[in-house]
Amino acid sequence: MFTPLNRTTREMKINNVVLVTHALKSLGSATKAELAVATGLSVATCGTVLNELSGSREVLALEREVSRGGRPAQRYAYNPDYFSVLSIYVQGSDAAAQIVWTVNTAIGGCLAQGEERFLPQDRQGFYRLVAGILAQYPNITALGLGLPGVVVKGQVATCDISAFAGVPVEQELRDRFAIYVQVDNDMNYTAYGFYRSSCAGVTAPVAYIFKPEVPCLGCGMVINGQVLQGASQFAGEVSNLPFSGMDKLPVADEMSKVIVSLAAIINPMTIALSGPKISQALIPELLARCHQHIPQEHMPELVYRPSMRQDYLQGITELTLNNYNRHVAFSTQTGAH
Repeated sequence: MFTPLNRTTREMKINNVVLVTHALKSLGSATKAELAVATGLSVATCGTVLNELSGSREVLALEREVSRGGRPAQRYAYNPDYFSVLSIYVQGSDAAAQIVWTVNTAIGGCLAQGEERFLPQDRQGFYRLVAGILAQYPNITALGLGLPGVVVKGQVATCDISAFAGVPVEQELRDRFAIYVQVDNDMNYTAYGFYRSSCAGVTAPVAYIFKPEVPCLGCGMVINGQVLQGASQFAGEVSNLPFSGMDKLPVADEMSKVIVSLAAIINPMTIALSGPKISQALIPELLARCHQHIPQEHMPELVYRPSMRQDYLQGITELTLNNYNRHVAFSTQTGAH
């Protein structure tokens, strides 16, 4: 994500652009007055930003509202066709892997989606798939990629799919396709997608635990609307909790230890649970085990998610859109690349 170093007047103007575009996407359409309420900016400032964005067609001026005695207010909407974003993730292991993708408009609407087996597992084959999607949808200017592993600033430290392990995938994609790219691990994206679909606006911590077929656990956390990355992007690696023989425990024992740990450390309001070894029927047993250590008033709500697919894709899309919008705003206005 492109982040400014100093709060200059120019950067404040750019932040105003980011605030207005974000609010406009959230509201669907709005007048200058409605945007002022949503952003905390003045009506005049919102008008200045809207005039600039309308000139580039990033924002569309809609029909005026019906007059209520004065001059009818102009409504605006973000242009969904201004650009498109490719959200893509690779899941599985070296034994069997799958690629899932979706192309979305600039406001998140789905244009196309697909999935296929990832075989043979080599990055060149993956890049050929990406190239094919980009050729079919030339309006794509941003790409978000999710991988099952530890990703540190676009560099894949470890990955369940060895073709990506130790590779600077983010930079490789940027160099090949000359578009904005961000890469993160599967649980950060999935946790954010769940937060946005089920807990949007909540400031209390929210967590997401995934139990795959292989002996490990994945976890992502969102606090105050932000993904918790940690100092070295290691946050959520709950398989490293110091419980002996975790991977040999029954699922209920393993999961309850992680839930109790999260409750004691970040005190989440909600924990989503997903994976092939998780079911709705397991929730009462987990609650009973956790209540042995966590008082009822501190126990998070446990929510079963039959599949992580929609949460995962939504998380990739929304985080990529948010970060790309900031990247474009600062790069365009400051001349940074």
